[in-house]
Amino acid sequence: MDSLGFFIDTGGQEEDTNVKNDQEEVAPMVEDEVMGAKDAQTEAKQRNRARTERSLSTFLFGKTVVDTDYVHDDGNDTEEDEGIESENVDESEDEEKEKDIQPISAQPSMPDDIFGSALGVSGGKRKRKAAWVDKEDSEVLVKDVTATFTKAVGKHGEKETSIEQYGRSLSRKFKSVVGEPTWASLDKKEDEDSDEEFLRETTDLVEKKGRLENLQKGTLQFRKLKDMNYSTHKEGAVIRSTEFHPTSTVGMVAGNNGTVSLFQIDGKENPKIQTVNFENFPIKTAKFSANGNEIIVGSQHHPHFFVYDMMIGKTIKVPCLNKTTEHNTQKFEVSGDGKLIAFIGRFGFIHIISARTKEFLRSFKMNDSCQALKFSPDSSSLYSTGEGGEVYIWDLRSSACLHKFADSGCLSGTAVAVSSHHLATGSSSGVVNVYNVNNIAKAATAYPQPDKVILNLTTQIEDLVFNPTGEILAMSSMEKEGAVKLVHFPSTTVFSNFPGSFNLARANSLSFSPGGGYFSVGNNKGAANLYRVNHYKEY
Repeated sequence: MDSLGFFIDTGGQEEDTNVKNDQEEVAPMVEDEVMGAKDAQTEAKQRNRARTERSLSTFLFGKTVVDTDYVHDDGNDTEEDEGIESENVDESEDEEKEKDIQPISAQPSMPDDIFGSALGVSGGKRKRKAAWVDKEDSEVLVKDVTATFTKAVGKHGEKETSIEQYGRSLSRKFKSVVGEPTWASLDKKEDEDSDEEFLRETTDLVEKKGRLENLQKGTLQFRKLKDMNYSTHKEGAVIRSTEFHPTSTVGMVAGNNGTVSLFQIDGKENPKIQTVNFENFPIKTAKFSANGNEIIVGSQHHPHFFVYDMMIGKTIKVPCLNKTTEHNTQKFEVSGDGKLIAFIGRFGFIHIISARTKEFLRSFKMNDSCQALKFSPDSSSLYSTGEGGEVYIWDLRSSACLHKFADSGCLSGTAVAVSSHHLATGSSSGVVNVYNVNNIAKAATAYPQPDKVILNLTTQIEDLVFNPTGEILAMSSMEKEGAVKLVHFPSTTVFSNFPGSFNLARANSLSFSPGGGYFSVGNNKGAANLYRVNHYKEY
């Protein structure tokens, strides 16, 4: 049987004291470990705080060249602690430099609940704001502006009592006519150029979709530009003629006060080039010569007319019509080949003048008073119509009447237009008849039937004009405001979206540019309205 051994501790008290001493020696070590943990937490907080501050400064002021951490210096720390902190700072700087290598904005990395709500910044693209807003504009009403008018007091209708903001009213009218341009959008891209955008819209909008060879019917793609005489508006209350130069991008505006102004057609400002005044000579018709070197003006009150030579800047008075006992030179046409000028006389006479020498050549005689005439595109024939409702075709080579026929349903002919394929006649009742030129030239009957009867206007037709390609016929009446229509050929259908909501007032003249790209309407408000027809690329 194994014996049991007993050990009796006789130095217990001394061992207890040794244990106490060991515990006292361990205590400082534990305290040092706790202080080290606290320092690590403090350093982590400082690093997070410095990182957040750098993110905010980068967002507000942009990224700086050198980023430094903010380190809180505690004077009570020991040298050993300072060494540890410096090592940690160096490591954090190295980490930040590695992050700075990638050009990533600090804004998306910020917490949404720290700065987003305070600065009003959303997580996506920031919305741009207007550069200038005048607070006083909101206080100006339409009725306040109307009250300052000195003309037609009490005749402005609803404008005199309207409480709509004036700025908002102008914006609404502009958008209804032109639409909101993309340059006015506050959310546009930064790299867009408004000038390039304008030229793109006013010269060739349909190029992106592929230009069609022929003009399409239905709706017409056009743009309302600034008036041709935007820089002056001093040609008179009534604009009698608007013309385009045959070879240069120059427009002419003539009014009833005897003033003719020339403008550079650029679609933006249309700056004035020159103004010519004809004293005591109310202008009824003004046209460029075929070569564009002269301006010819006639009046309803004088038997003579004026020729302004633009090459030498000289005005020439031509009294040659005195030989014909005429009392006015209000209506005339210039042939396309530049050889002849045809004036409408009294009692059915048509006087032919040499365009080069301005000498009287011969006269044609209708059975009734002549009210409208037009040269054929090849300048070989002259078409005329008048009070008898008949259309005459004159041969300019033989000075003979080739054919005469009754315009269907017409009591009094007031306008005529000729293209390569069609003849259009307007009457005092607002009816426009369209004939085929080839069928009319055969002279098969004195009572031909029109290929198309256009009934969109109800008052007397004042003007008919084909565009250079013959695809558009412009027709107008000055007896009613806004009575202007554009007809598509060969479908002979009216474009439904022209002239739109813009008020053209009473139209007195119509004109297309040589390439068909521009269209002008002169009215009784002193304005030569200008449009850009987008289908035609050239001036």
